[in-house]
Amino acid sequence: MRDNNIKLRQEVFVDDAWKIIDWLEDDEVIQYLNEGQNVCKSIKQVIHRTNMPILTHLFNQDGSFFMLTTKDKEPIGFLRLVPKKKGAEMVIVIGDREKWGQGLGPEAIFEGLKHAFFQWRVDEVIAKINFKNERSKKAFKKIGFTEDKELPREMQYSISMEEFLEIAA
Repeated sequence: MRDNNIKLRQEVFVDDAWKIIDWLEDDEVIQYLNEGQNVCKSIKQVIHRTNMPILTHLFNQDGSFFMLTTKDKEPIGFLRLVPKKKGAEMVIVIGDREKWGQGLGPEAIFEGLKHAFFQWRVDEVIAKINFKNERSKKAFKKIGFTEDKELPREMQYSISMEEFLEIAA
């Protein structure tokens, strides 16, 4: 798990935005996401409106947004941390389907937790996962998240700073 095959990159470049659009237009990738259908259209508008190579500030408006990259710096997905009352909510997408099943999801979650707990200094991180999304449930449970609350379309999982420190030690 601690192989560090995954890095969180805060900079979001125009090429990354096009990759995100590709991932969010793939029905298999988005089948369990809660993203609105207009997300791709909004990203395209931003790309066309903005004459800048870096779009980081636009992706970080409601929290922190990270590109997930491999050792060779190739983007494979993204991770978002959204502030909540006493903590943060994590959303993760491995958009590159060729990378599915390689254990990169749990590694990315672990890296996101380090940021949430050590940079943001939150007490708890939650993840809301669709009942049918077996891959995500497995990845989050592998890191130490536990079922917290049943919601209408998804289960909320959580992990506290103390629980994370026990796992990370």
